[in-house]
Amino acid sequence: MFKAFLVYSHLIAACLAIAIIYFQDSALMSTRGRALNQKAIDELKRNANLIITVLIMLWVSGLALVILGQSNNPEYLMNQKLWAKFTVVSILTLNGLVLHAHSFPIVTSPKGILGSTGSDQLLVFVTAVISLVSWLFACYLGIARHWNNVAPYTYVMTVYVVILSISMIGGLLYLRYWRTGSVPFMHKFL
Repeated sequence: MFKAFLVYSHLIAACLAIAIIYFQDSALMSTRGRALNQKAIDELKRNANLIITVLIMLWVSGLALVILGQSNNPEYLMNQKLWAKFTVVSILTLNGLVLHAHSFPIVTSPKGILGSTGSDQLLVFVTAVISLVSWLFACYLGIARHWNNVAPYTYVMTVYVVILSISMIGGLLYLRYWRTGSVPFMHKFL
């Protein structure tokens, strides 16, 4: 019964995090890099604080599940997919610190993202892409039972890096579109 409660709590927290991130990212993208009004800034701060709470809940429930799993099966920690999930969650946690400390002040500045320097714009987009990809991939790893004790750590992390790289290219093309109104090479396809 306790394990079911932990799994359910972990699932609800993950769903809540994805929903918050999706709606917040959609709201920020709709501004097209312009300065945010006070209501949008307040909402971003409220959502950022909620994500911190949810992330703590995920770490606590996740670690509790690992402790429970290890107590029931001494081989539990040999699952390399589990170590990949810890790595991805650690990446998204560290990235969250960078988001809060550096990207959010750029996003909430009176200049907005587009009024910021190129390096600041790049930082915002890179941290945003890392955040979204890491959250979604960590959630996928939570349900990827078919990788348990089968997929090597390097395989799982390679999949993550490939998805992150493709998403980063897409994010950088989107940033270029914001800056110039065009995407290089797209005129050949339109």
